[in-house]
Amino acid sequence: MSERIGRKTRIFWAGQRKNNQKEMGAHYKIRAEKTGHYFTHGTMTGETRFVWVCLHGYGQLGKYFVQRFEFLDPRTHFVIAPEGLNRFYFEGVNERPVASWMTREDRLDEIADLIGFLELLRAKIRWDKNPEVKVIYLGFSQGVTTLLRWLHDIAPRADFLLLWAGGLPDDLYFGRRKEYFHQIPAHYFVGDKDPYFNPDTLEEKKWLVDAIGLNLILHHYPGTHKVDRDALGIWAKAHLDHTNSLLTTPTDFTGGL
Repeated sequence: MSERIGRKTRIFWAGQRKNNQKEMGAHYKIRAEKTGHYFTHGTMTGETRFVWVCLHGYGQLGKYFVQRFEFLDPRTHFVIAPEGLNRFYFEGVNERPVASWMTREDRLDEIADLIGFLELLRAKIRWDKNPEVKVIYLGFSQGVTTLLRWLHDIAPRADFLLLWAGGLPDDLYFGRRKEYFHQIPAHYFVGDKDPYFNPDTLEEKKWLVDAIGLNLILHHYPGTHKVDRDALGIWAKAHLDHTNSLLTTPTDFTGGL
């Protein structure tokens, strides 16, 4: 259908209104159950002294991410790697699927869903019920933002907070949780060949670090955008009170922020 206006002809496609008024389809929401997946290294036993809750980055899978922590002695370390609820093909349907935690589309719904999943997992495993067991939360890349949103919402017991080469959320009001984050020993890791983050990037966000209440110790290591086993082993050897022959020999890659 068309309408002549002066010398111009305006074409109206089916479903389009005149006067630039588009007829939009209605948008509704409905809650549905979704199966969440998580992967572990070690077993929660009476010998367990450290629990690691590790959130992967964008475009990864939990079953591969958990392998980054297999150097930890499974007798005393129990590692849990939840997987983001959104799976997709990164480079095409013939490639292996990967996962992410959230996107810009309906972001608040996805955040609520992932927090619900992580809280169900925490209630199931009860990793923070024994005060004798240290709880270490680690987020990598997109997992950093996801982790901070989760902790900000719930404020579970946390003995260490490890943030690995990821951004900090700037759309939350951290005032009510500032004291909570302030009392957690927090560490930020970045490799000298990381194409996405560097110490200057974090320094530019110093105001946000202060707003959150984080007392960050900055760790540099030779490497790229990944959880580096050597750097993590150095940290574990220096900060966890245990003897473990599987951990690497400490080297000083540490600085302050």
